[in-house]
Amino acid sequence: MTDLSVTEAQARAALVEVVSYDLILDLTATPMRSRAEVRFRCRQPGTETFADLTVAATHSAVLNSEPVGPQVAGRLRLTGLRADNMLTVEADVADDVFTRFTDPADGAAYLFVTTFPEGAAGFMPCFDQPDLGATVTITLRARAGWQCFSSGAVADRTADGEWRFAPVQGLEPYLLVLCAGPFATRASTESARVPISVATRQSLTDVTGLDQFAATAARAVMHYEDLLGVPCPDPKYDIVFVPGLTALAVSVPGLMLVNETLLARMTDPDDDFAAMVCAHEVAHLWFGSHVSMRWWDDLWLDEAMATYLSNAEYWTAFGYRSKASAYWADGLPSTEPVSAPVVSSAQALSRPPAITYTKGAAVIRQLGALIGDDAMNAGLTDYLTRFGGSTTMLDDLVGCWSRAAGRDLAGWAQEWLRTSGTSVLRPEISVAGDLIESVAVVQEEASRTHLIGLGLYDLDTDGRLRQRRVLRAEISGARTVVPALAGERTPDVIVLNDGDLGYARVRFDPASRLVLTAAAMDVGEPLTEAVCWNSFWDMVTSGEFAAAEFAGLVGRRLRSGSSGLPLAAVEVLLERATAAADVWAHPALRAGLRERLAGAAHEAAAAAAAAAAAAPAAPAAPGSPLWRALAYGFAGCAESAAQLAVLRDWIDPAAAVDADLRARALRTLAARGLASGQEIDALASLDPVAGEVNRATCLAVRPSAAAKADAWAAALSDATSWRLAQAHASGIWVPGQESVLGGLDYFGAALPALAGRDARTQRRLAHLLFPATLVSEATIGVAEEWLAKTDGPAALRAAVEDQATAMYAVLAARRLAGGSI
Repeated sequence: MTDLSVTEAQARAALVEVVSYDLILDLTATPMRSRAEVRFRCRQPGTETFADLTVAATHSAVLNSEPVGPQVAGRLRLTGLRADNMLTVEADVADDVFTRFTDPADGAAYLFVTTFPEGAAGFMPCFDQPDLGATVTITLRARAGWQCFSSGAVADRTADGEWRFAPVQGLEPYLLVLCAGPFATRASTESARVPISVATRQSLTDVTGLDQFAATAARAVMHYEDLLGVPCPDPKYDIVFVPGLTALAVSVPGLMLVNETLLARMTDPDDDFAAMVCAHEVAHLWFGSHVSMRWWDDLWLDEAMATYLSNAEYWTAFGYRSKASAYWADGLPSTEPVSAPVVSSAQALSRPPAITYTKGAAVIRQLGALIGDDAMNAGLTDYLTRFGGSTTMLDDLVGCWSRAAGRDLAGWAQEWLRTSGTSVLRPEISVAGDLIESVAVVQEEASRTHLIGLGLYDLDTDGRLRQRRVLRAEISGARTVVPALAGERTPDVIVLNDGDLGYARVRFDPASRLVLTAAAMDVGEPLTEAVCWNSFWDMVTSGEFAAAEFAGLVGRRLRSGSSGLPLAAVEVLLERATAAADVWAHPALRAGLRERLAGAAHEAAAAAAAAAAAAPAAPAAPGSPLWRALAYGFAGCAESAAQLAVLRDWIDPAAAVDADLRARALRTLAARGLASGQEIDALASLDPVAGEVNRATCLAVRPSAAAKADAWAAALSDATSWRLAQAHASGIWVPGQESVLGGLDYFGAALPALAGRDARTQRRLAHLLFPATLVSEATIGVAEEWLAKTDGPAALRAAVEDQATAMYAVLAARRLAGGSI
């Protein structure tokens, strides 16, 4: 990585205008060979600058007919610049620039490269920064019979494997994506405006859901065109499923790469997760490609906008899957504003995604509630029209919204996007008899302007909560009185942020809290129920509500009617309840909590199976998304001998369960020493997509010191791929296995080994490898001592500080139930 600073980028952008890149890449050579011609202008002839270049070996580097070089620390010095310049470099490409995969099913080879954020220099000289895009023309030489994909449309191809792609204008080098191999391609003509194709490796052509995924992309294209009033910027859109992608999906002009692990979520049309991912990536054609950030501090302009647009139909799922993670991240020492100055791409990318993506999108949604959907969408249209094909800053977008709304939103941007932290909202309610005298909203920790809903709920004759009405109110300052509720009959429950329009942690008055726990949060309104569950989970992690009671609430909610819960709610609530039992509750309660939670999940799954079997034209029960979500949750918390016996049945290769559920069951069995090495090894062949990853985690969770040592070494090895390193690391620290974990040296060995990695790898692995199950003040003390004595990389320090803070919270939560830790 070249580690370009903002000062260097600004100086280079002031000096250079990049006209074009013409790249020829020979994928058949060993090593791969590249030839790149870069045309650029210089505003001050006679000065000098540098190009980014990190190729394995340079055969020739010529600037305006004069040799230059060599590359030093990822840079190629360019002196004696003219008004118009030509830089030509022929080089070898390092073998690790491309991700390679050999399909075990048929021996076919595939490869791809994504250059985000600084990878383009690995195969060509470039000026790799957001505000220096150029016209890019690519020619690939590949094996005969291969299919090749890039952002440009195919302009020409020959029988012997040469592919020439049409020029793509205004493309930043870090958005270059190339992939090649014997892909099987199918076309979709649903969107006449933009031809869409879907490609997979040959052995996965029978996977269900591929046509549906293409149709979802086509509908998203047309929806965004109508909503934003700006045609799709690209003449075609290829969707390629690839193995080994580190992200869930990546979208660049004209091309989307999708991690094959998403295929497991595409088999049922009622599972909205794949559709949400697809819609997010399609939104990047406008936000991130057509208009993008000027510098990395506004990465949120791309990611938060794509998240906001893609969740328009899925705000309930967003509330469950994402909001709580943003609240948690916003309370950690490492939190940052959504938009804040950064010195390099590495610093921007080490910012928690829960802030960049989730908080950013939630805050935008709150703005939409404040100014209205019409002004919100008009501002986006103005933004895309005014700045299309260029780069922008936060103030550019806020200016467009201000003009559309007829009000200055600079103060709003300062409060919500340039300031970190989350407000806590509490109601103050005064009653006289059965009437409300006054209601005020108290704002703690951070004072901002919010537009929120105040929901009033009453217990029906059947004991169920029903919404009486919702009042919207704009609040600001430390205390805001809501006069419209004076004289109202006192409800059984008052919910702040009803409908989840705002971004705030909410609390309840004592009477409402009691009723909600008795009703297990079943308020009859999905978005508001998500607010209630998020609030109670936040109270667990803040030491205000017992984790054991939370797990019990989830079990009661599942038994009372899981069919009334959105799929995302079932998945997330089971995950949180399992974490409550394993981590946040006192260890002495763990086994009992897990067994009761698993019993509730199993009972609810049986009810879901019966309902599915009885429904006309319903899918088979084991194939329904609700059954699968409940079964997956059961597999994660099964505890008793009878429950573990069910998991034994599920790992039978003949069992009618999918590969992901089988792997989850095997992980639980392996953690108890109840899975053989042969059964674990079989995961790789039973699941061609995620089998190796699941195998690595199952090996790591085994309760032996040798298994932990092997996983530890694999996670820290430079020879281990990124996805397998994460898989090994995520299986090491299993609650209840403390007796076999004493030999792992996090502070003395792991952190020094990670210091030379890139910032994202440092932070992620430092989180996963932290001794999170050794919950004690002693562990926290060692972490604090390391922070005091070590001046290590910022990403490592942030990870250690965050994990120490989390352990403090776990200690507080466990003490809430009493007893020693």
